[in-house]
Amino acid sequence: MTTPEFPPEPPQPAFPHEARKEFSESLDDLRIDVIRLSALTTEAIAGATQALLDADLSEAEAVIERDDAIDGLYHSIEDRCLLVLARQQPMATDLRTIVTIMRINHEIERSADLMVNVAKTTRRLYPHPLDPKVRGIIDQMGDQASNQTRVAIDAFADGDPSQAAALHDMDDAMDELGKSLFRHILSWDANSEATIQEAVQVALVARHYERVADHAVTIAERVQFMVTGTWPSTPEDPLPIDR
Repeated sequence: MTTPEFPPEPPQPAFPHEARKEFSESLDDLRIDVIRLSALTTEAIAGATQALLDADLSEAEAVIERDDAIDGLYHSIEDRCLLVLARQQPMATDLRTIVTIMRINHEIERSADLMVNVAKTTRRLYPHPLDPKVRGIIDQMGDQASNQTRVAIDAFADGDPSQAAALHDMDDAMDELGKSLFRHILSWDANSEATIQEAVQVALVARHYERVADHAVTIAERVQFMVTGTWPSTPEDPLPIDR
């Protein structure tokens, strides 16, 4: 009796390994581009602030024009995140990373748009110089907004939740600057139409910087969730997501 011959078992395809490699490379590229987007946004913060302080219309226009590149990169990151989700169907930590990248991408782009608004305020106030005290506070608010954005993105790049946790304390400094600015403009002459218009514009600018700082805090919270699987407000109650 002869033993039946069976065809040899075909080799296992290498697709799972290759797919994982492709997925990891896609994540790395997305992380790099989020950091690039943040760098462009911190440049916009510095440029818009300086344009406003110096009544520099050419720099204000440059900030507005450069926002097109920021928008393009933002849409590219978002589209690629959706593509990865559709093709790879990541789970657990990888899913948290993709969702975090999408949210951080949005927060950074919104900060850049706020700086476009600051740049446009330069045109609205031109050619009148800023009140010296207003100038000093806005200068500090611009520095604070830049610093908070950098710290938040450094926390993202390093995957460091302890660094992210520092943003809440940093945000107190921005809140104090905003209060100081509002107290000062409320002391201005309310009978002058020009003064009222300037006060309104300055108050809006202060709010823009405060919102940039808020976006940085949100980025930090997203980083903490990405790394730990818990939200900073409820560390004792982790979400039911496998780490």
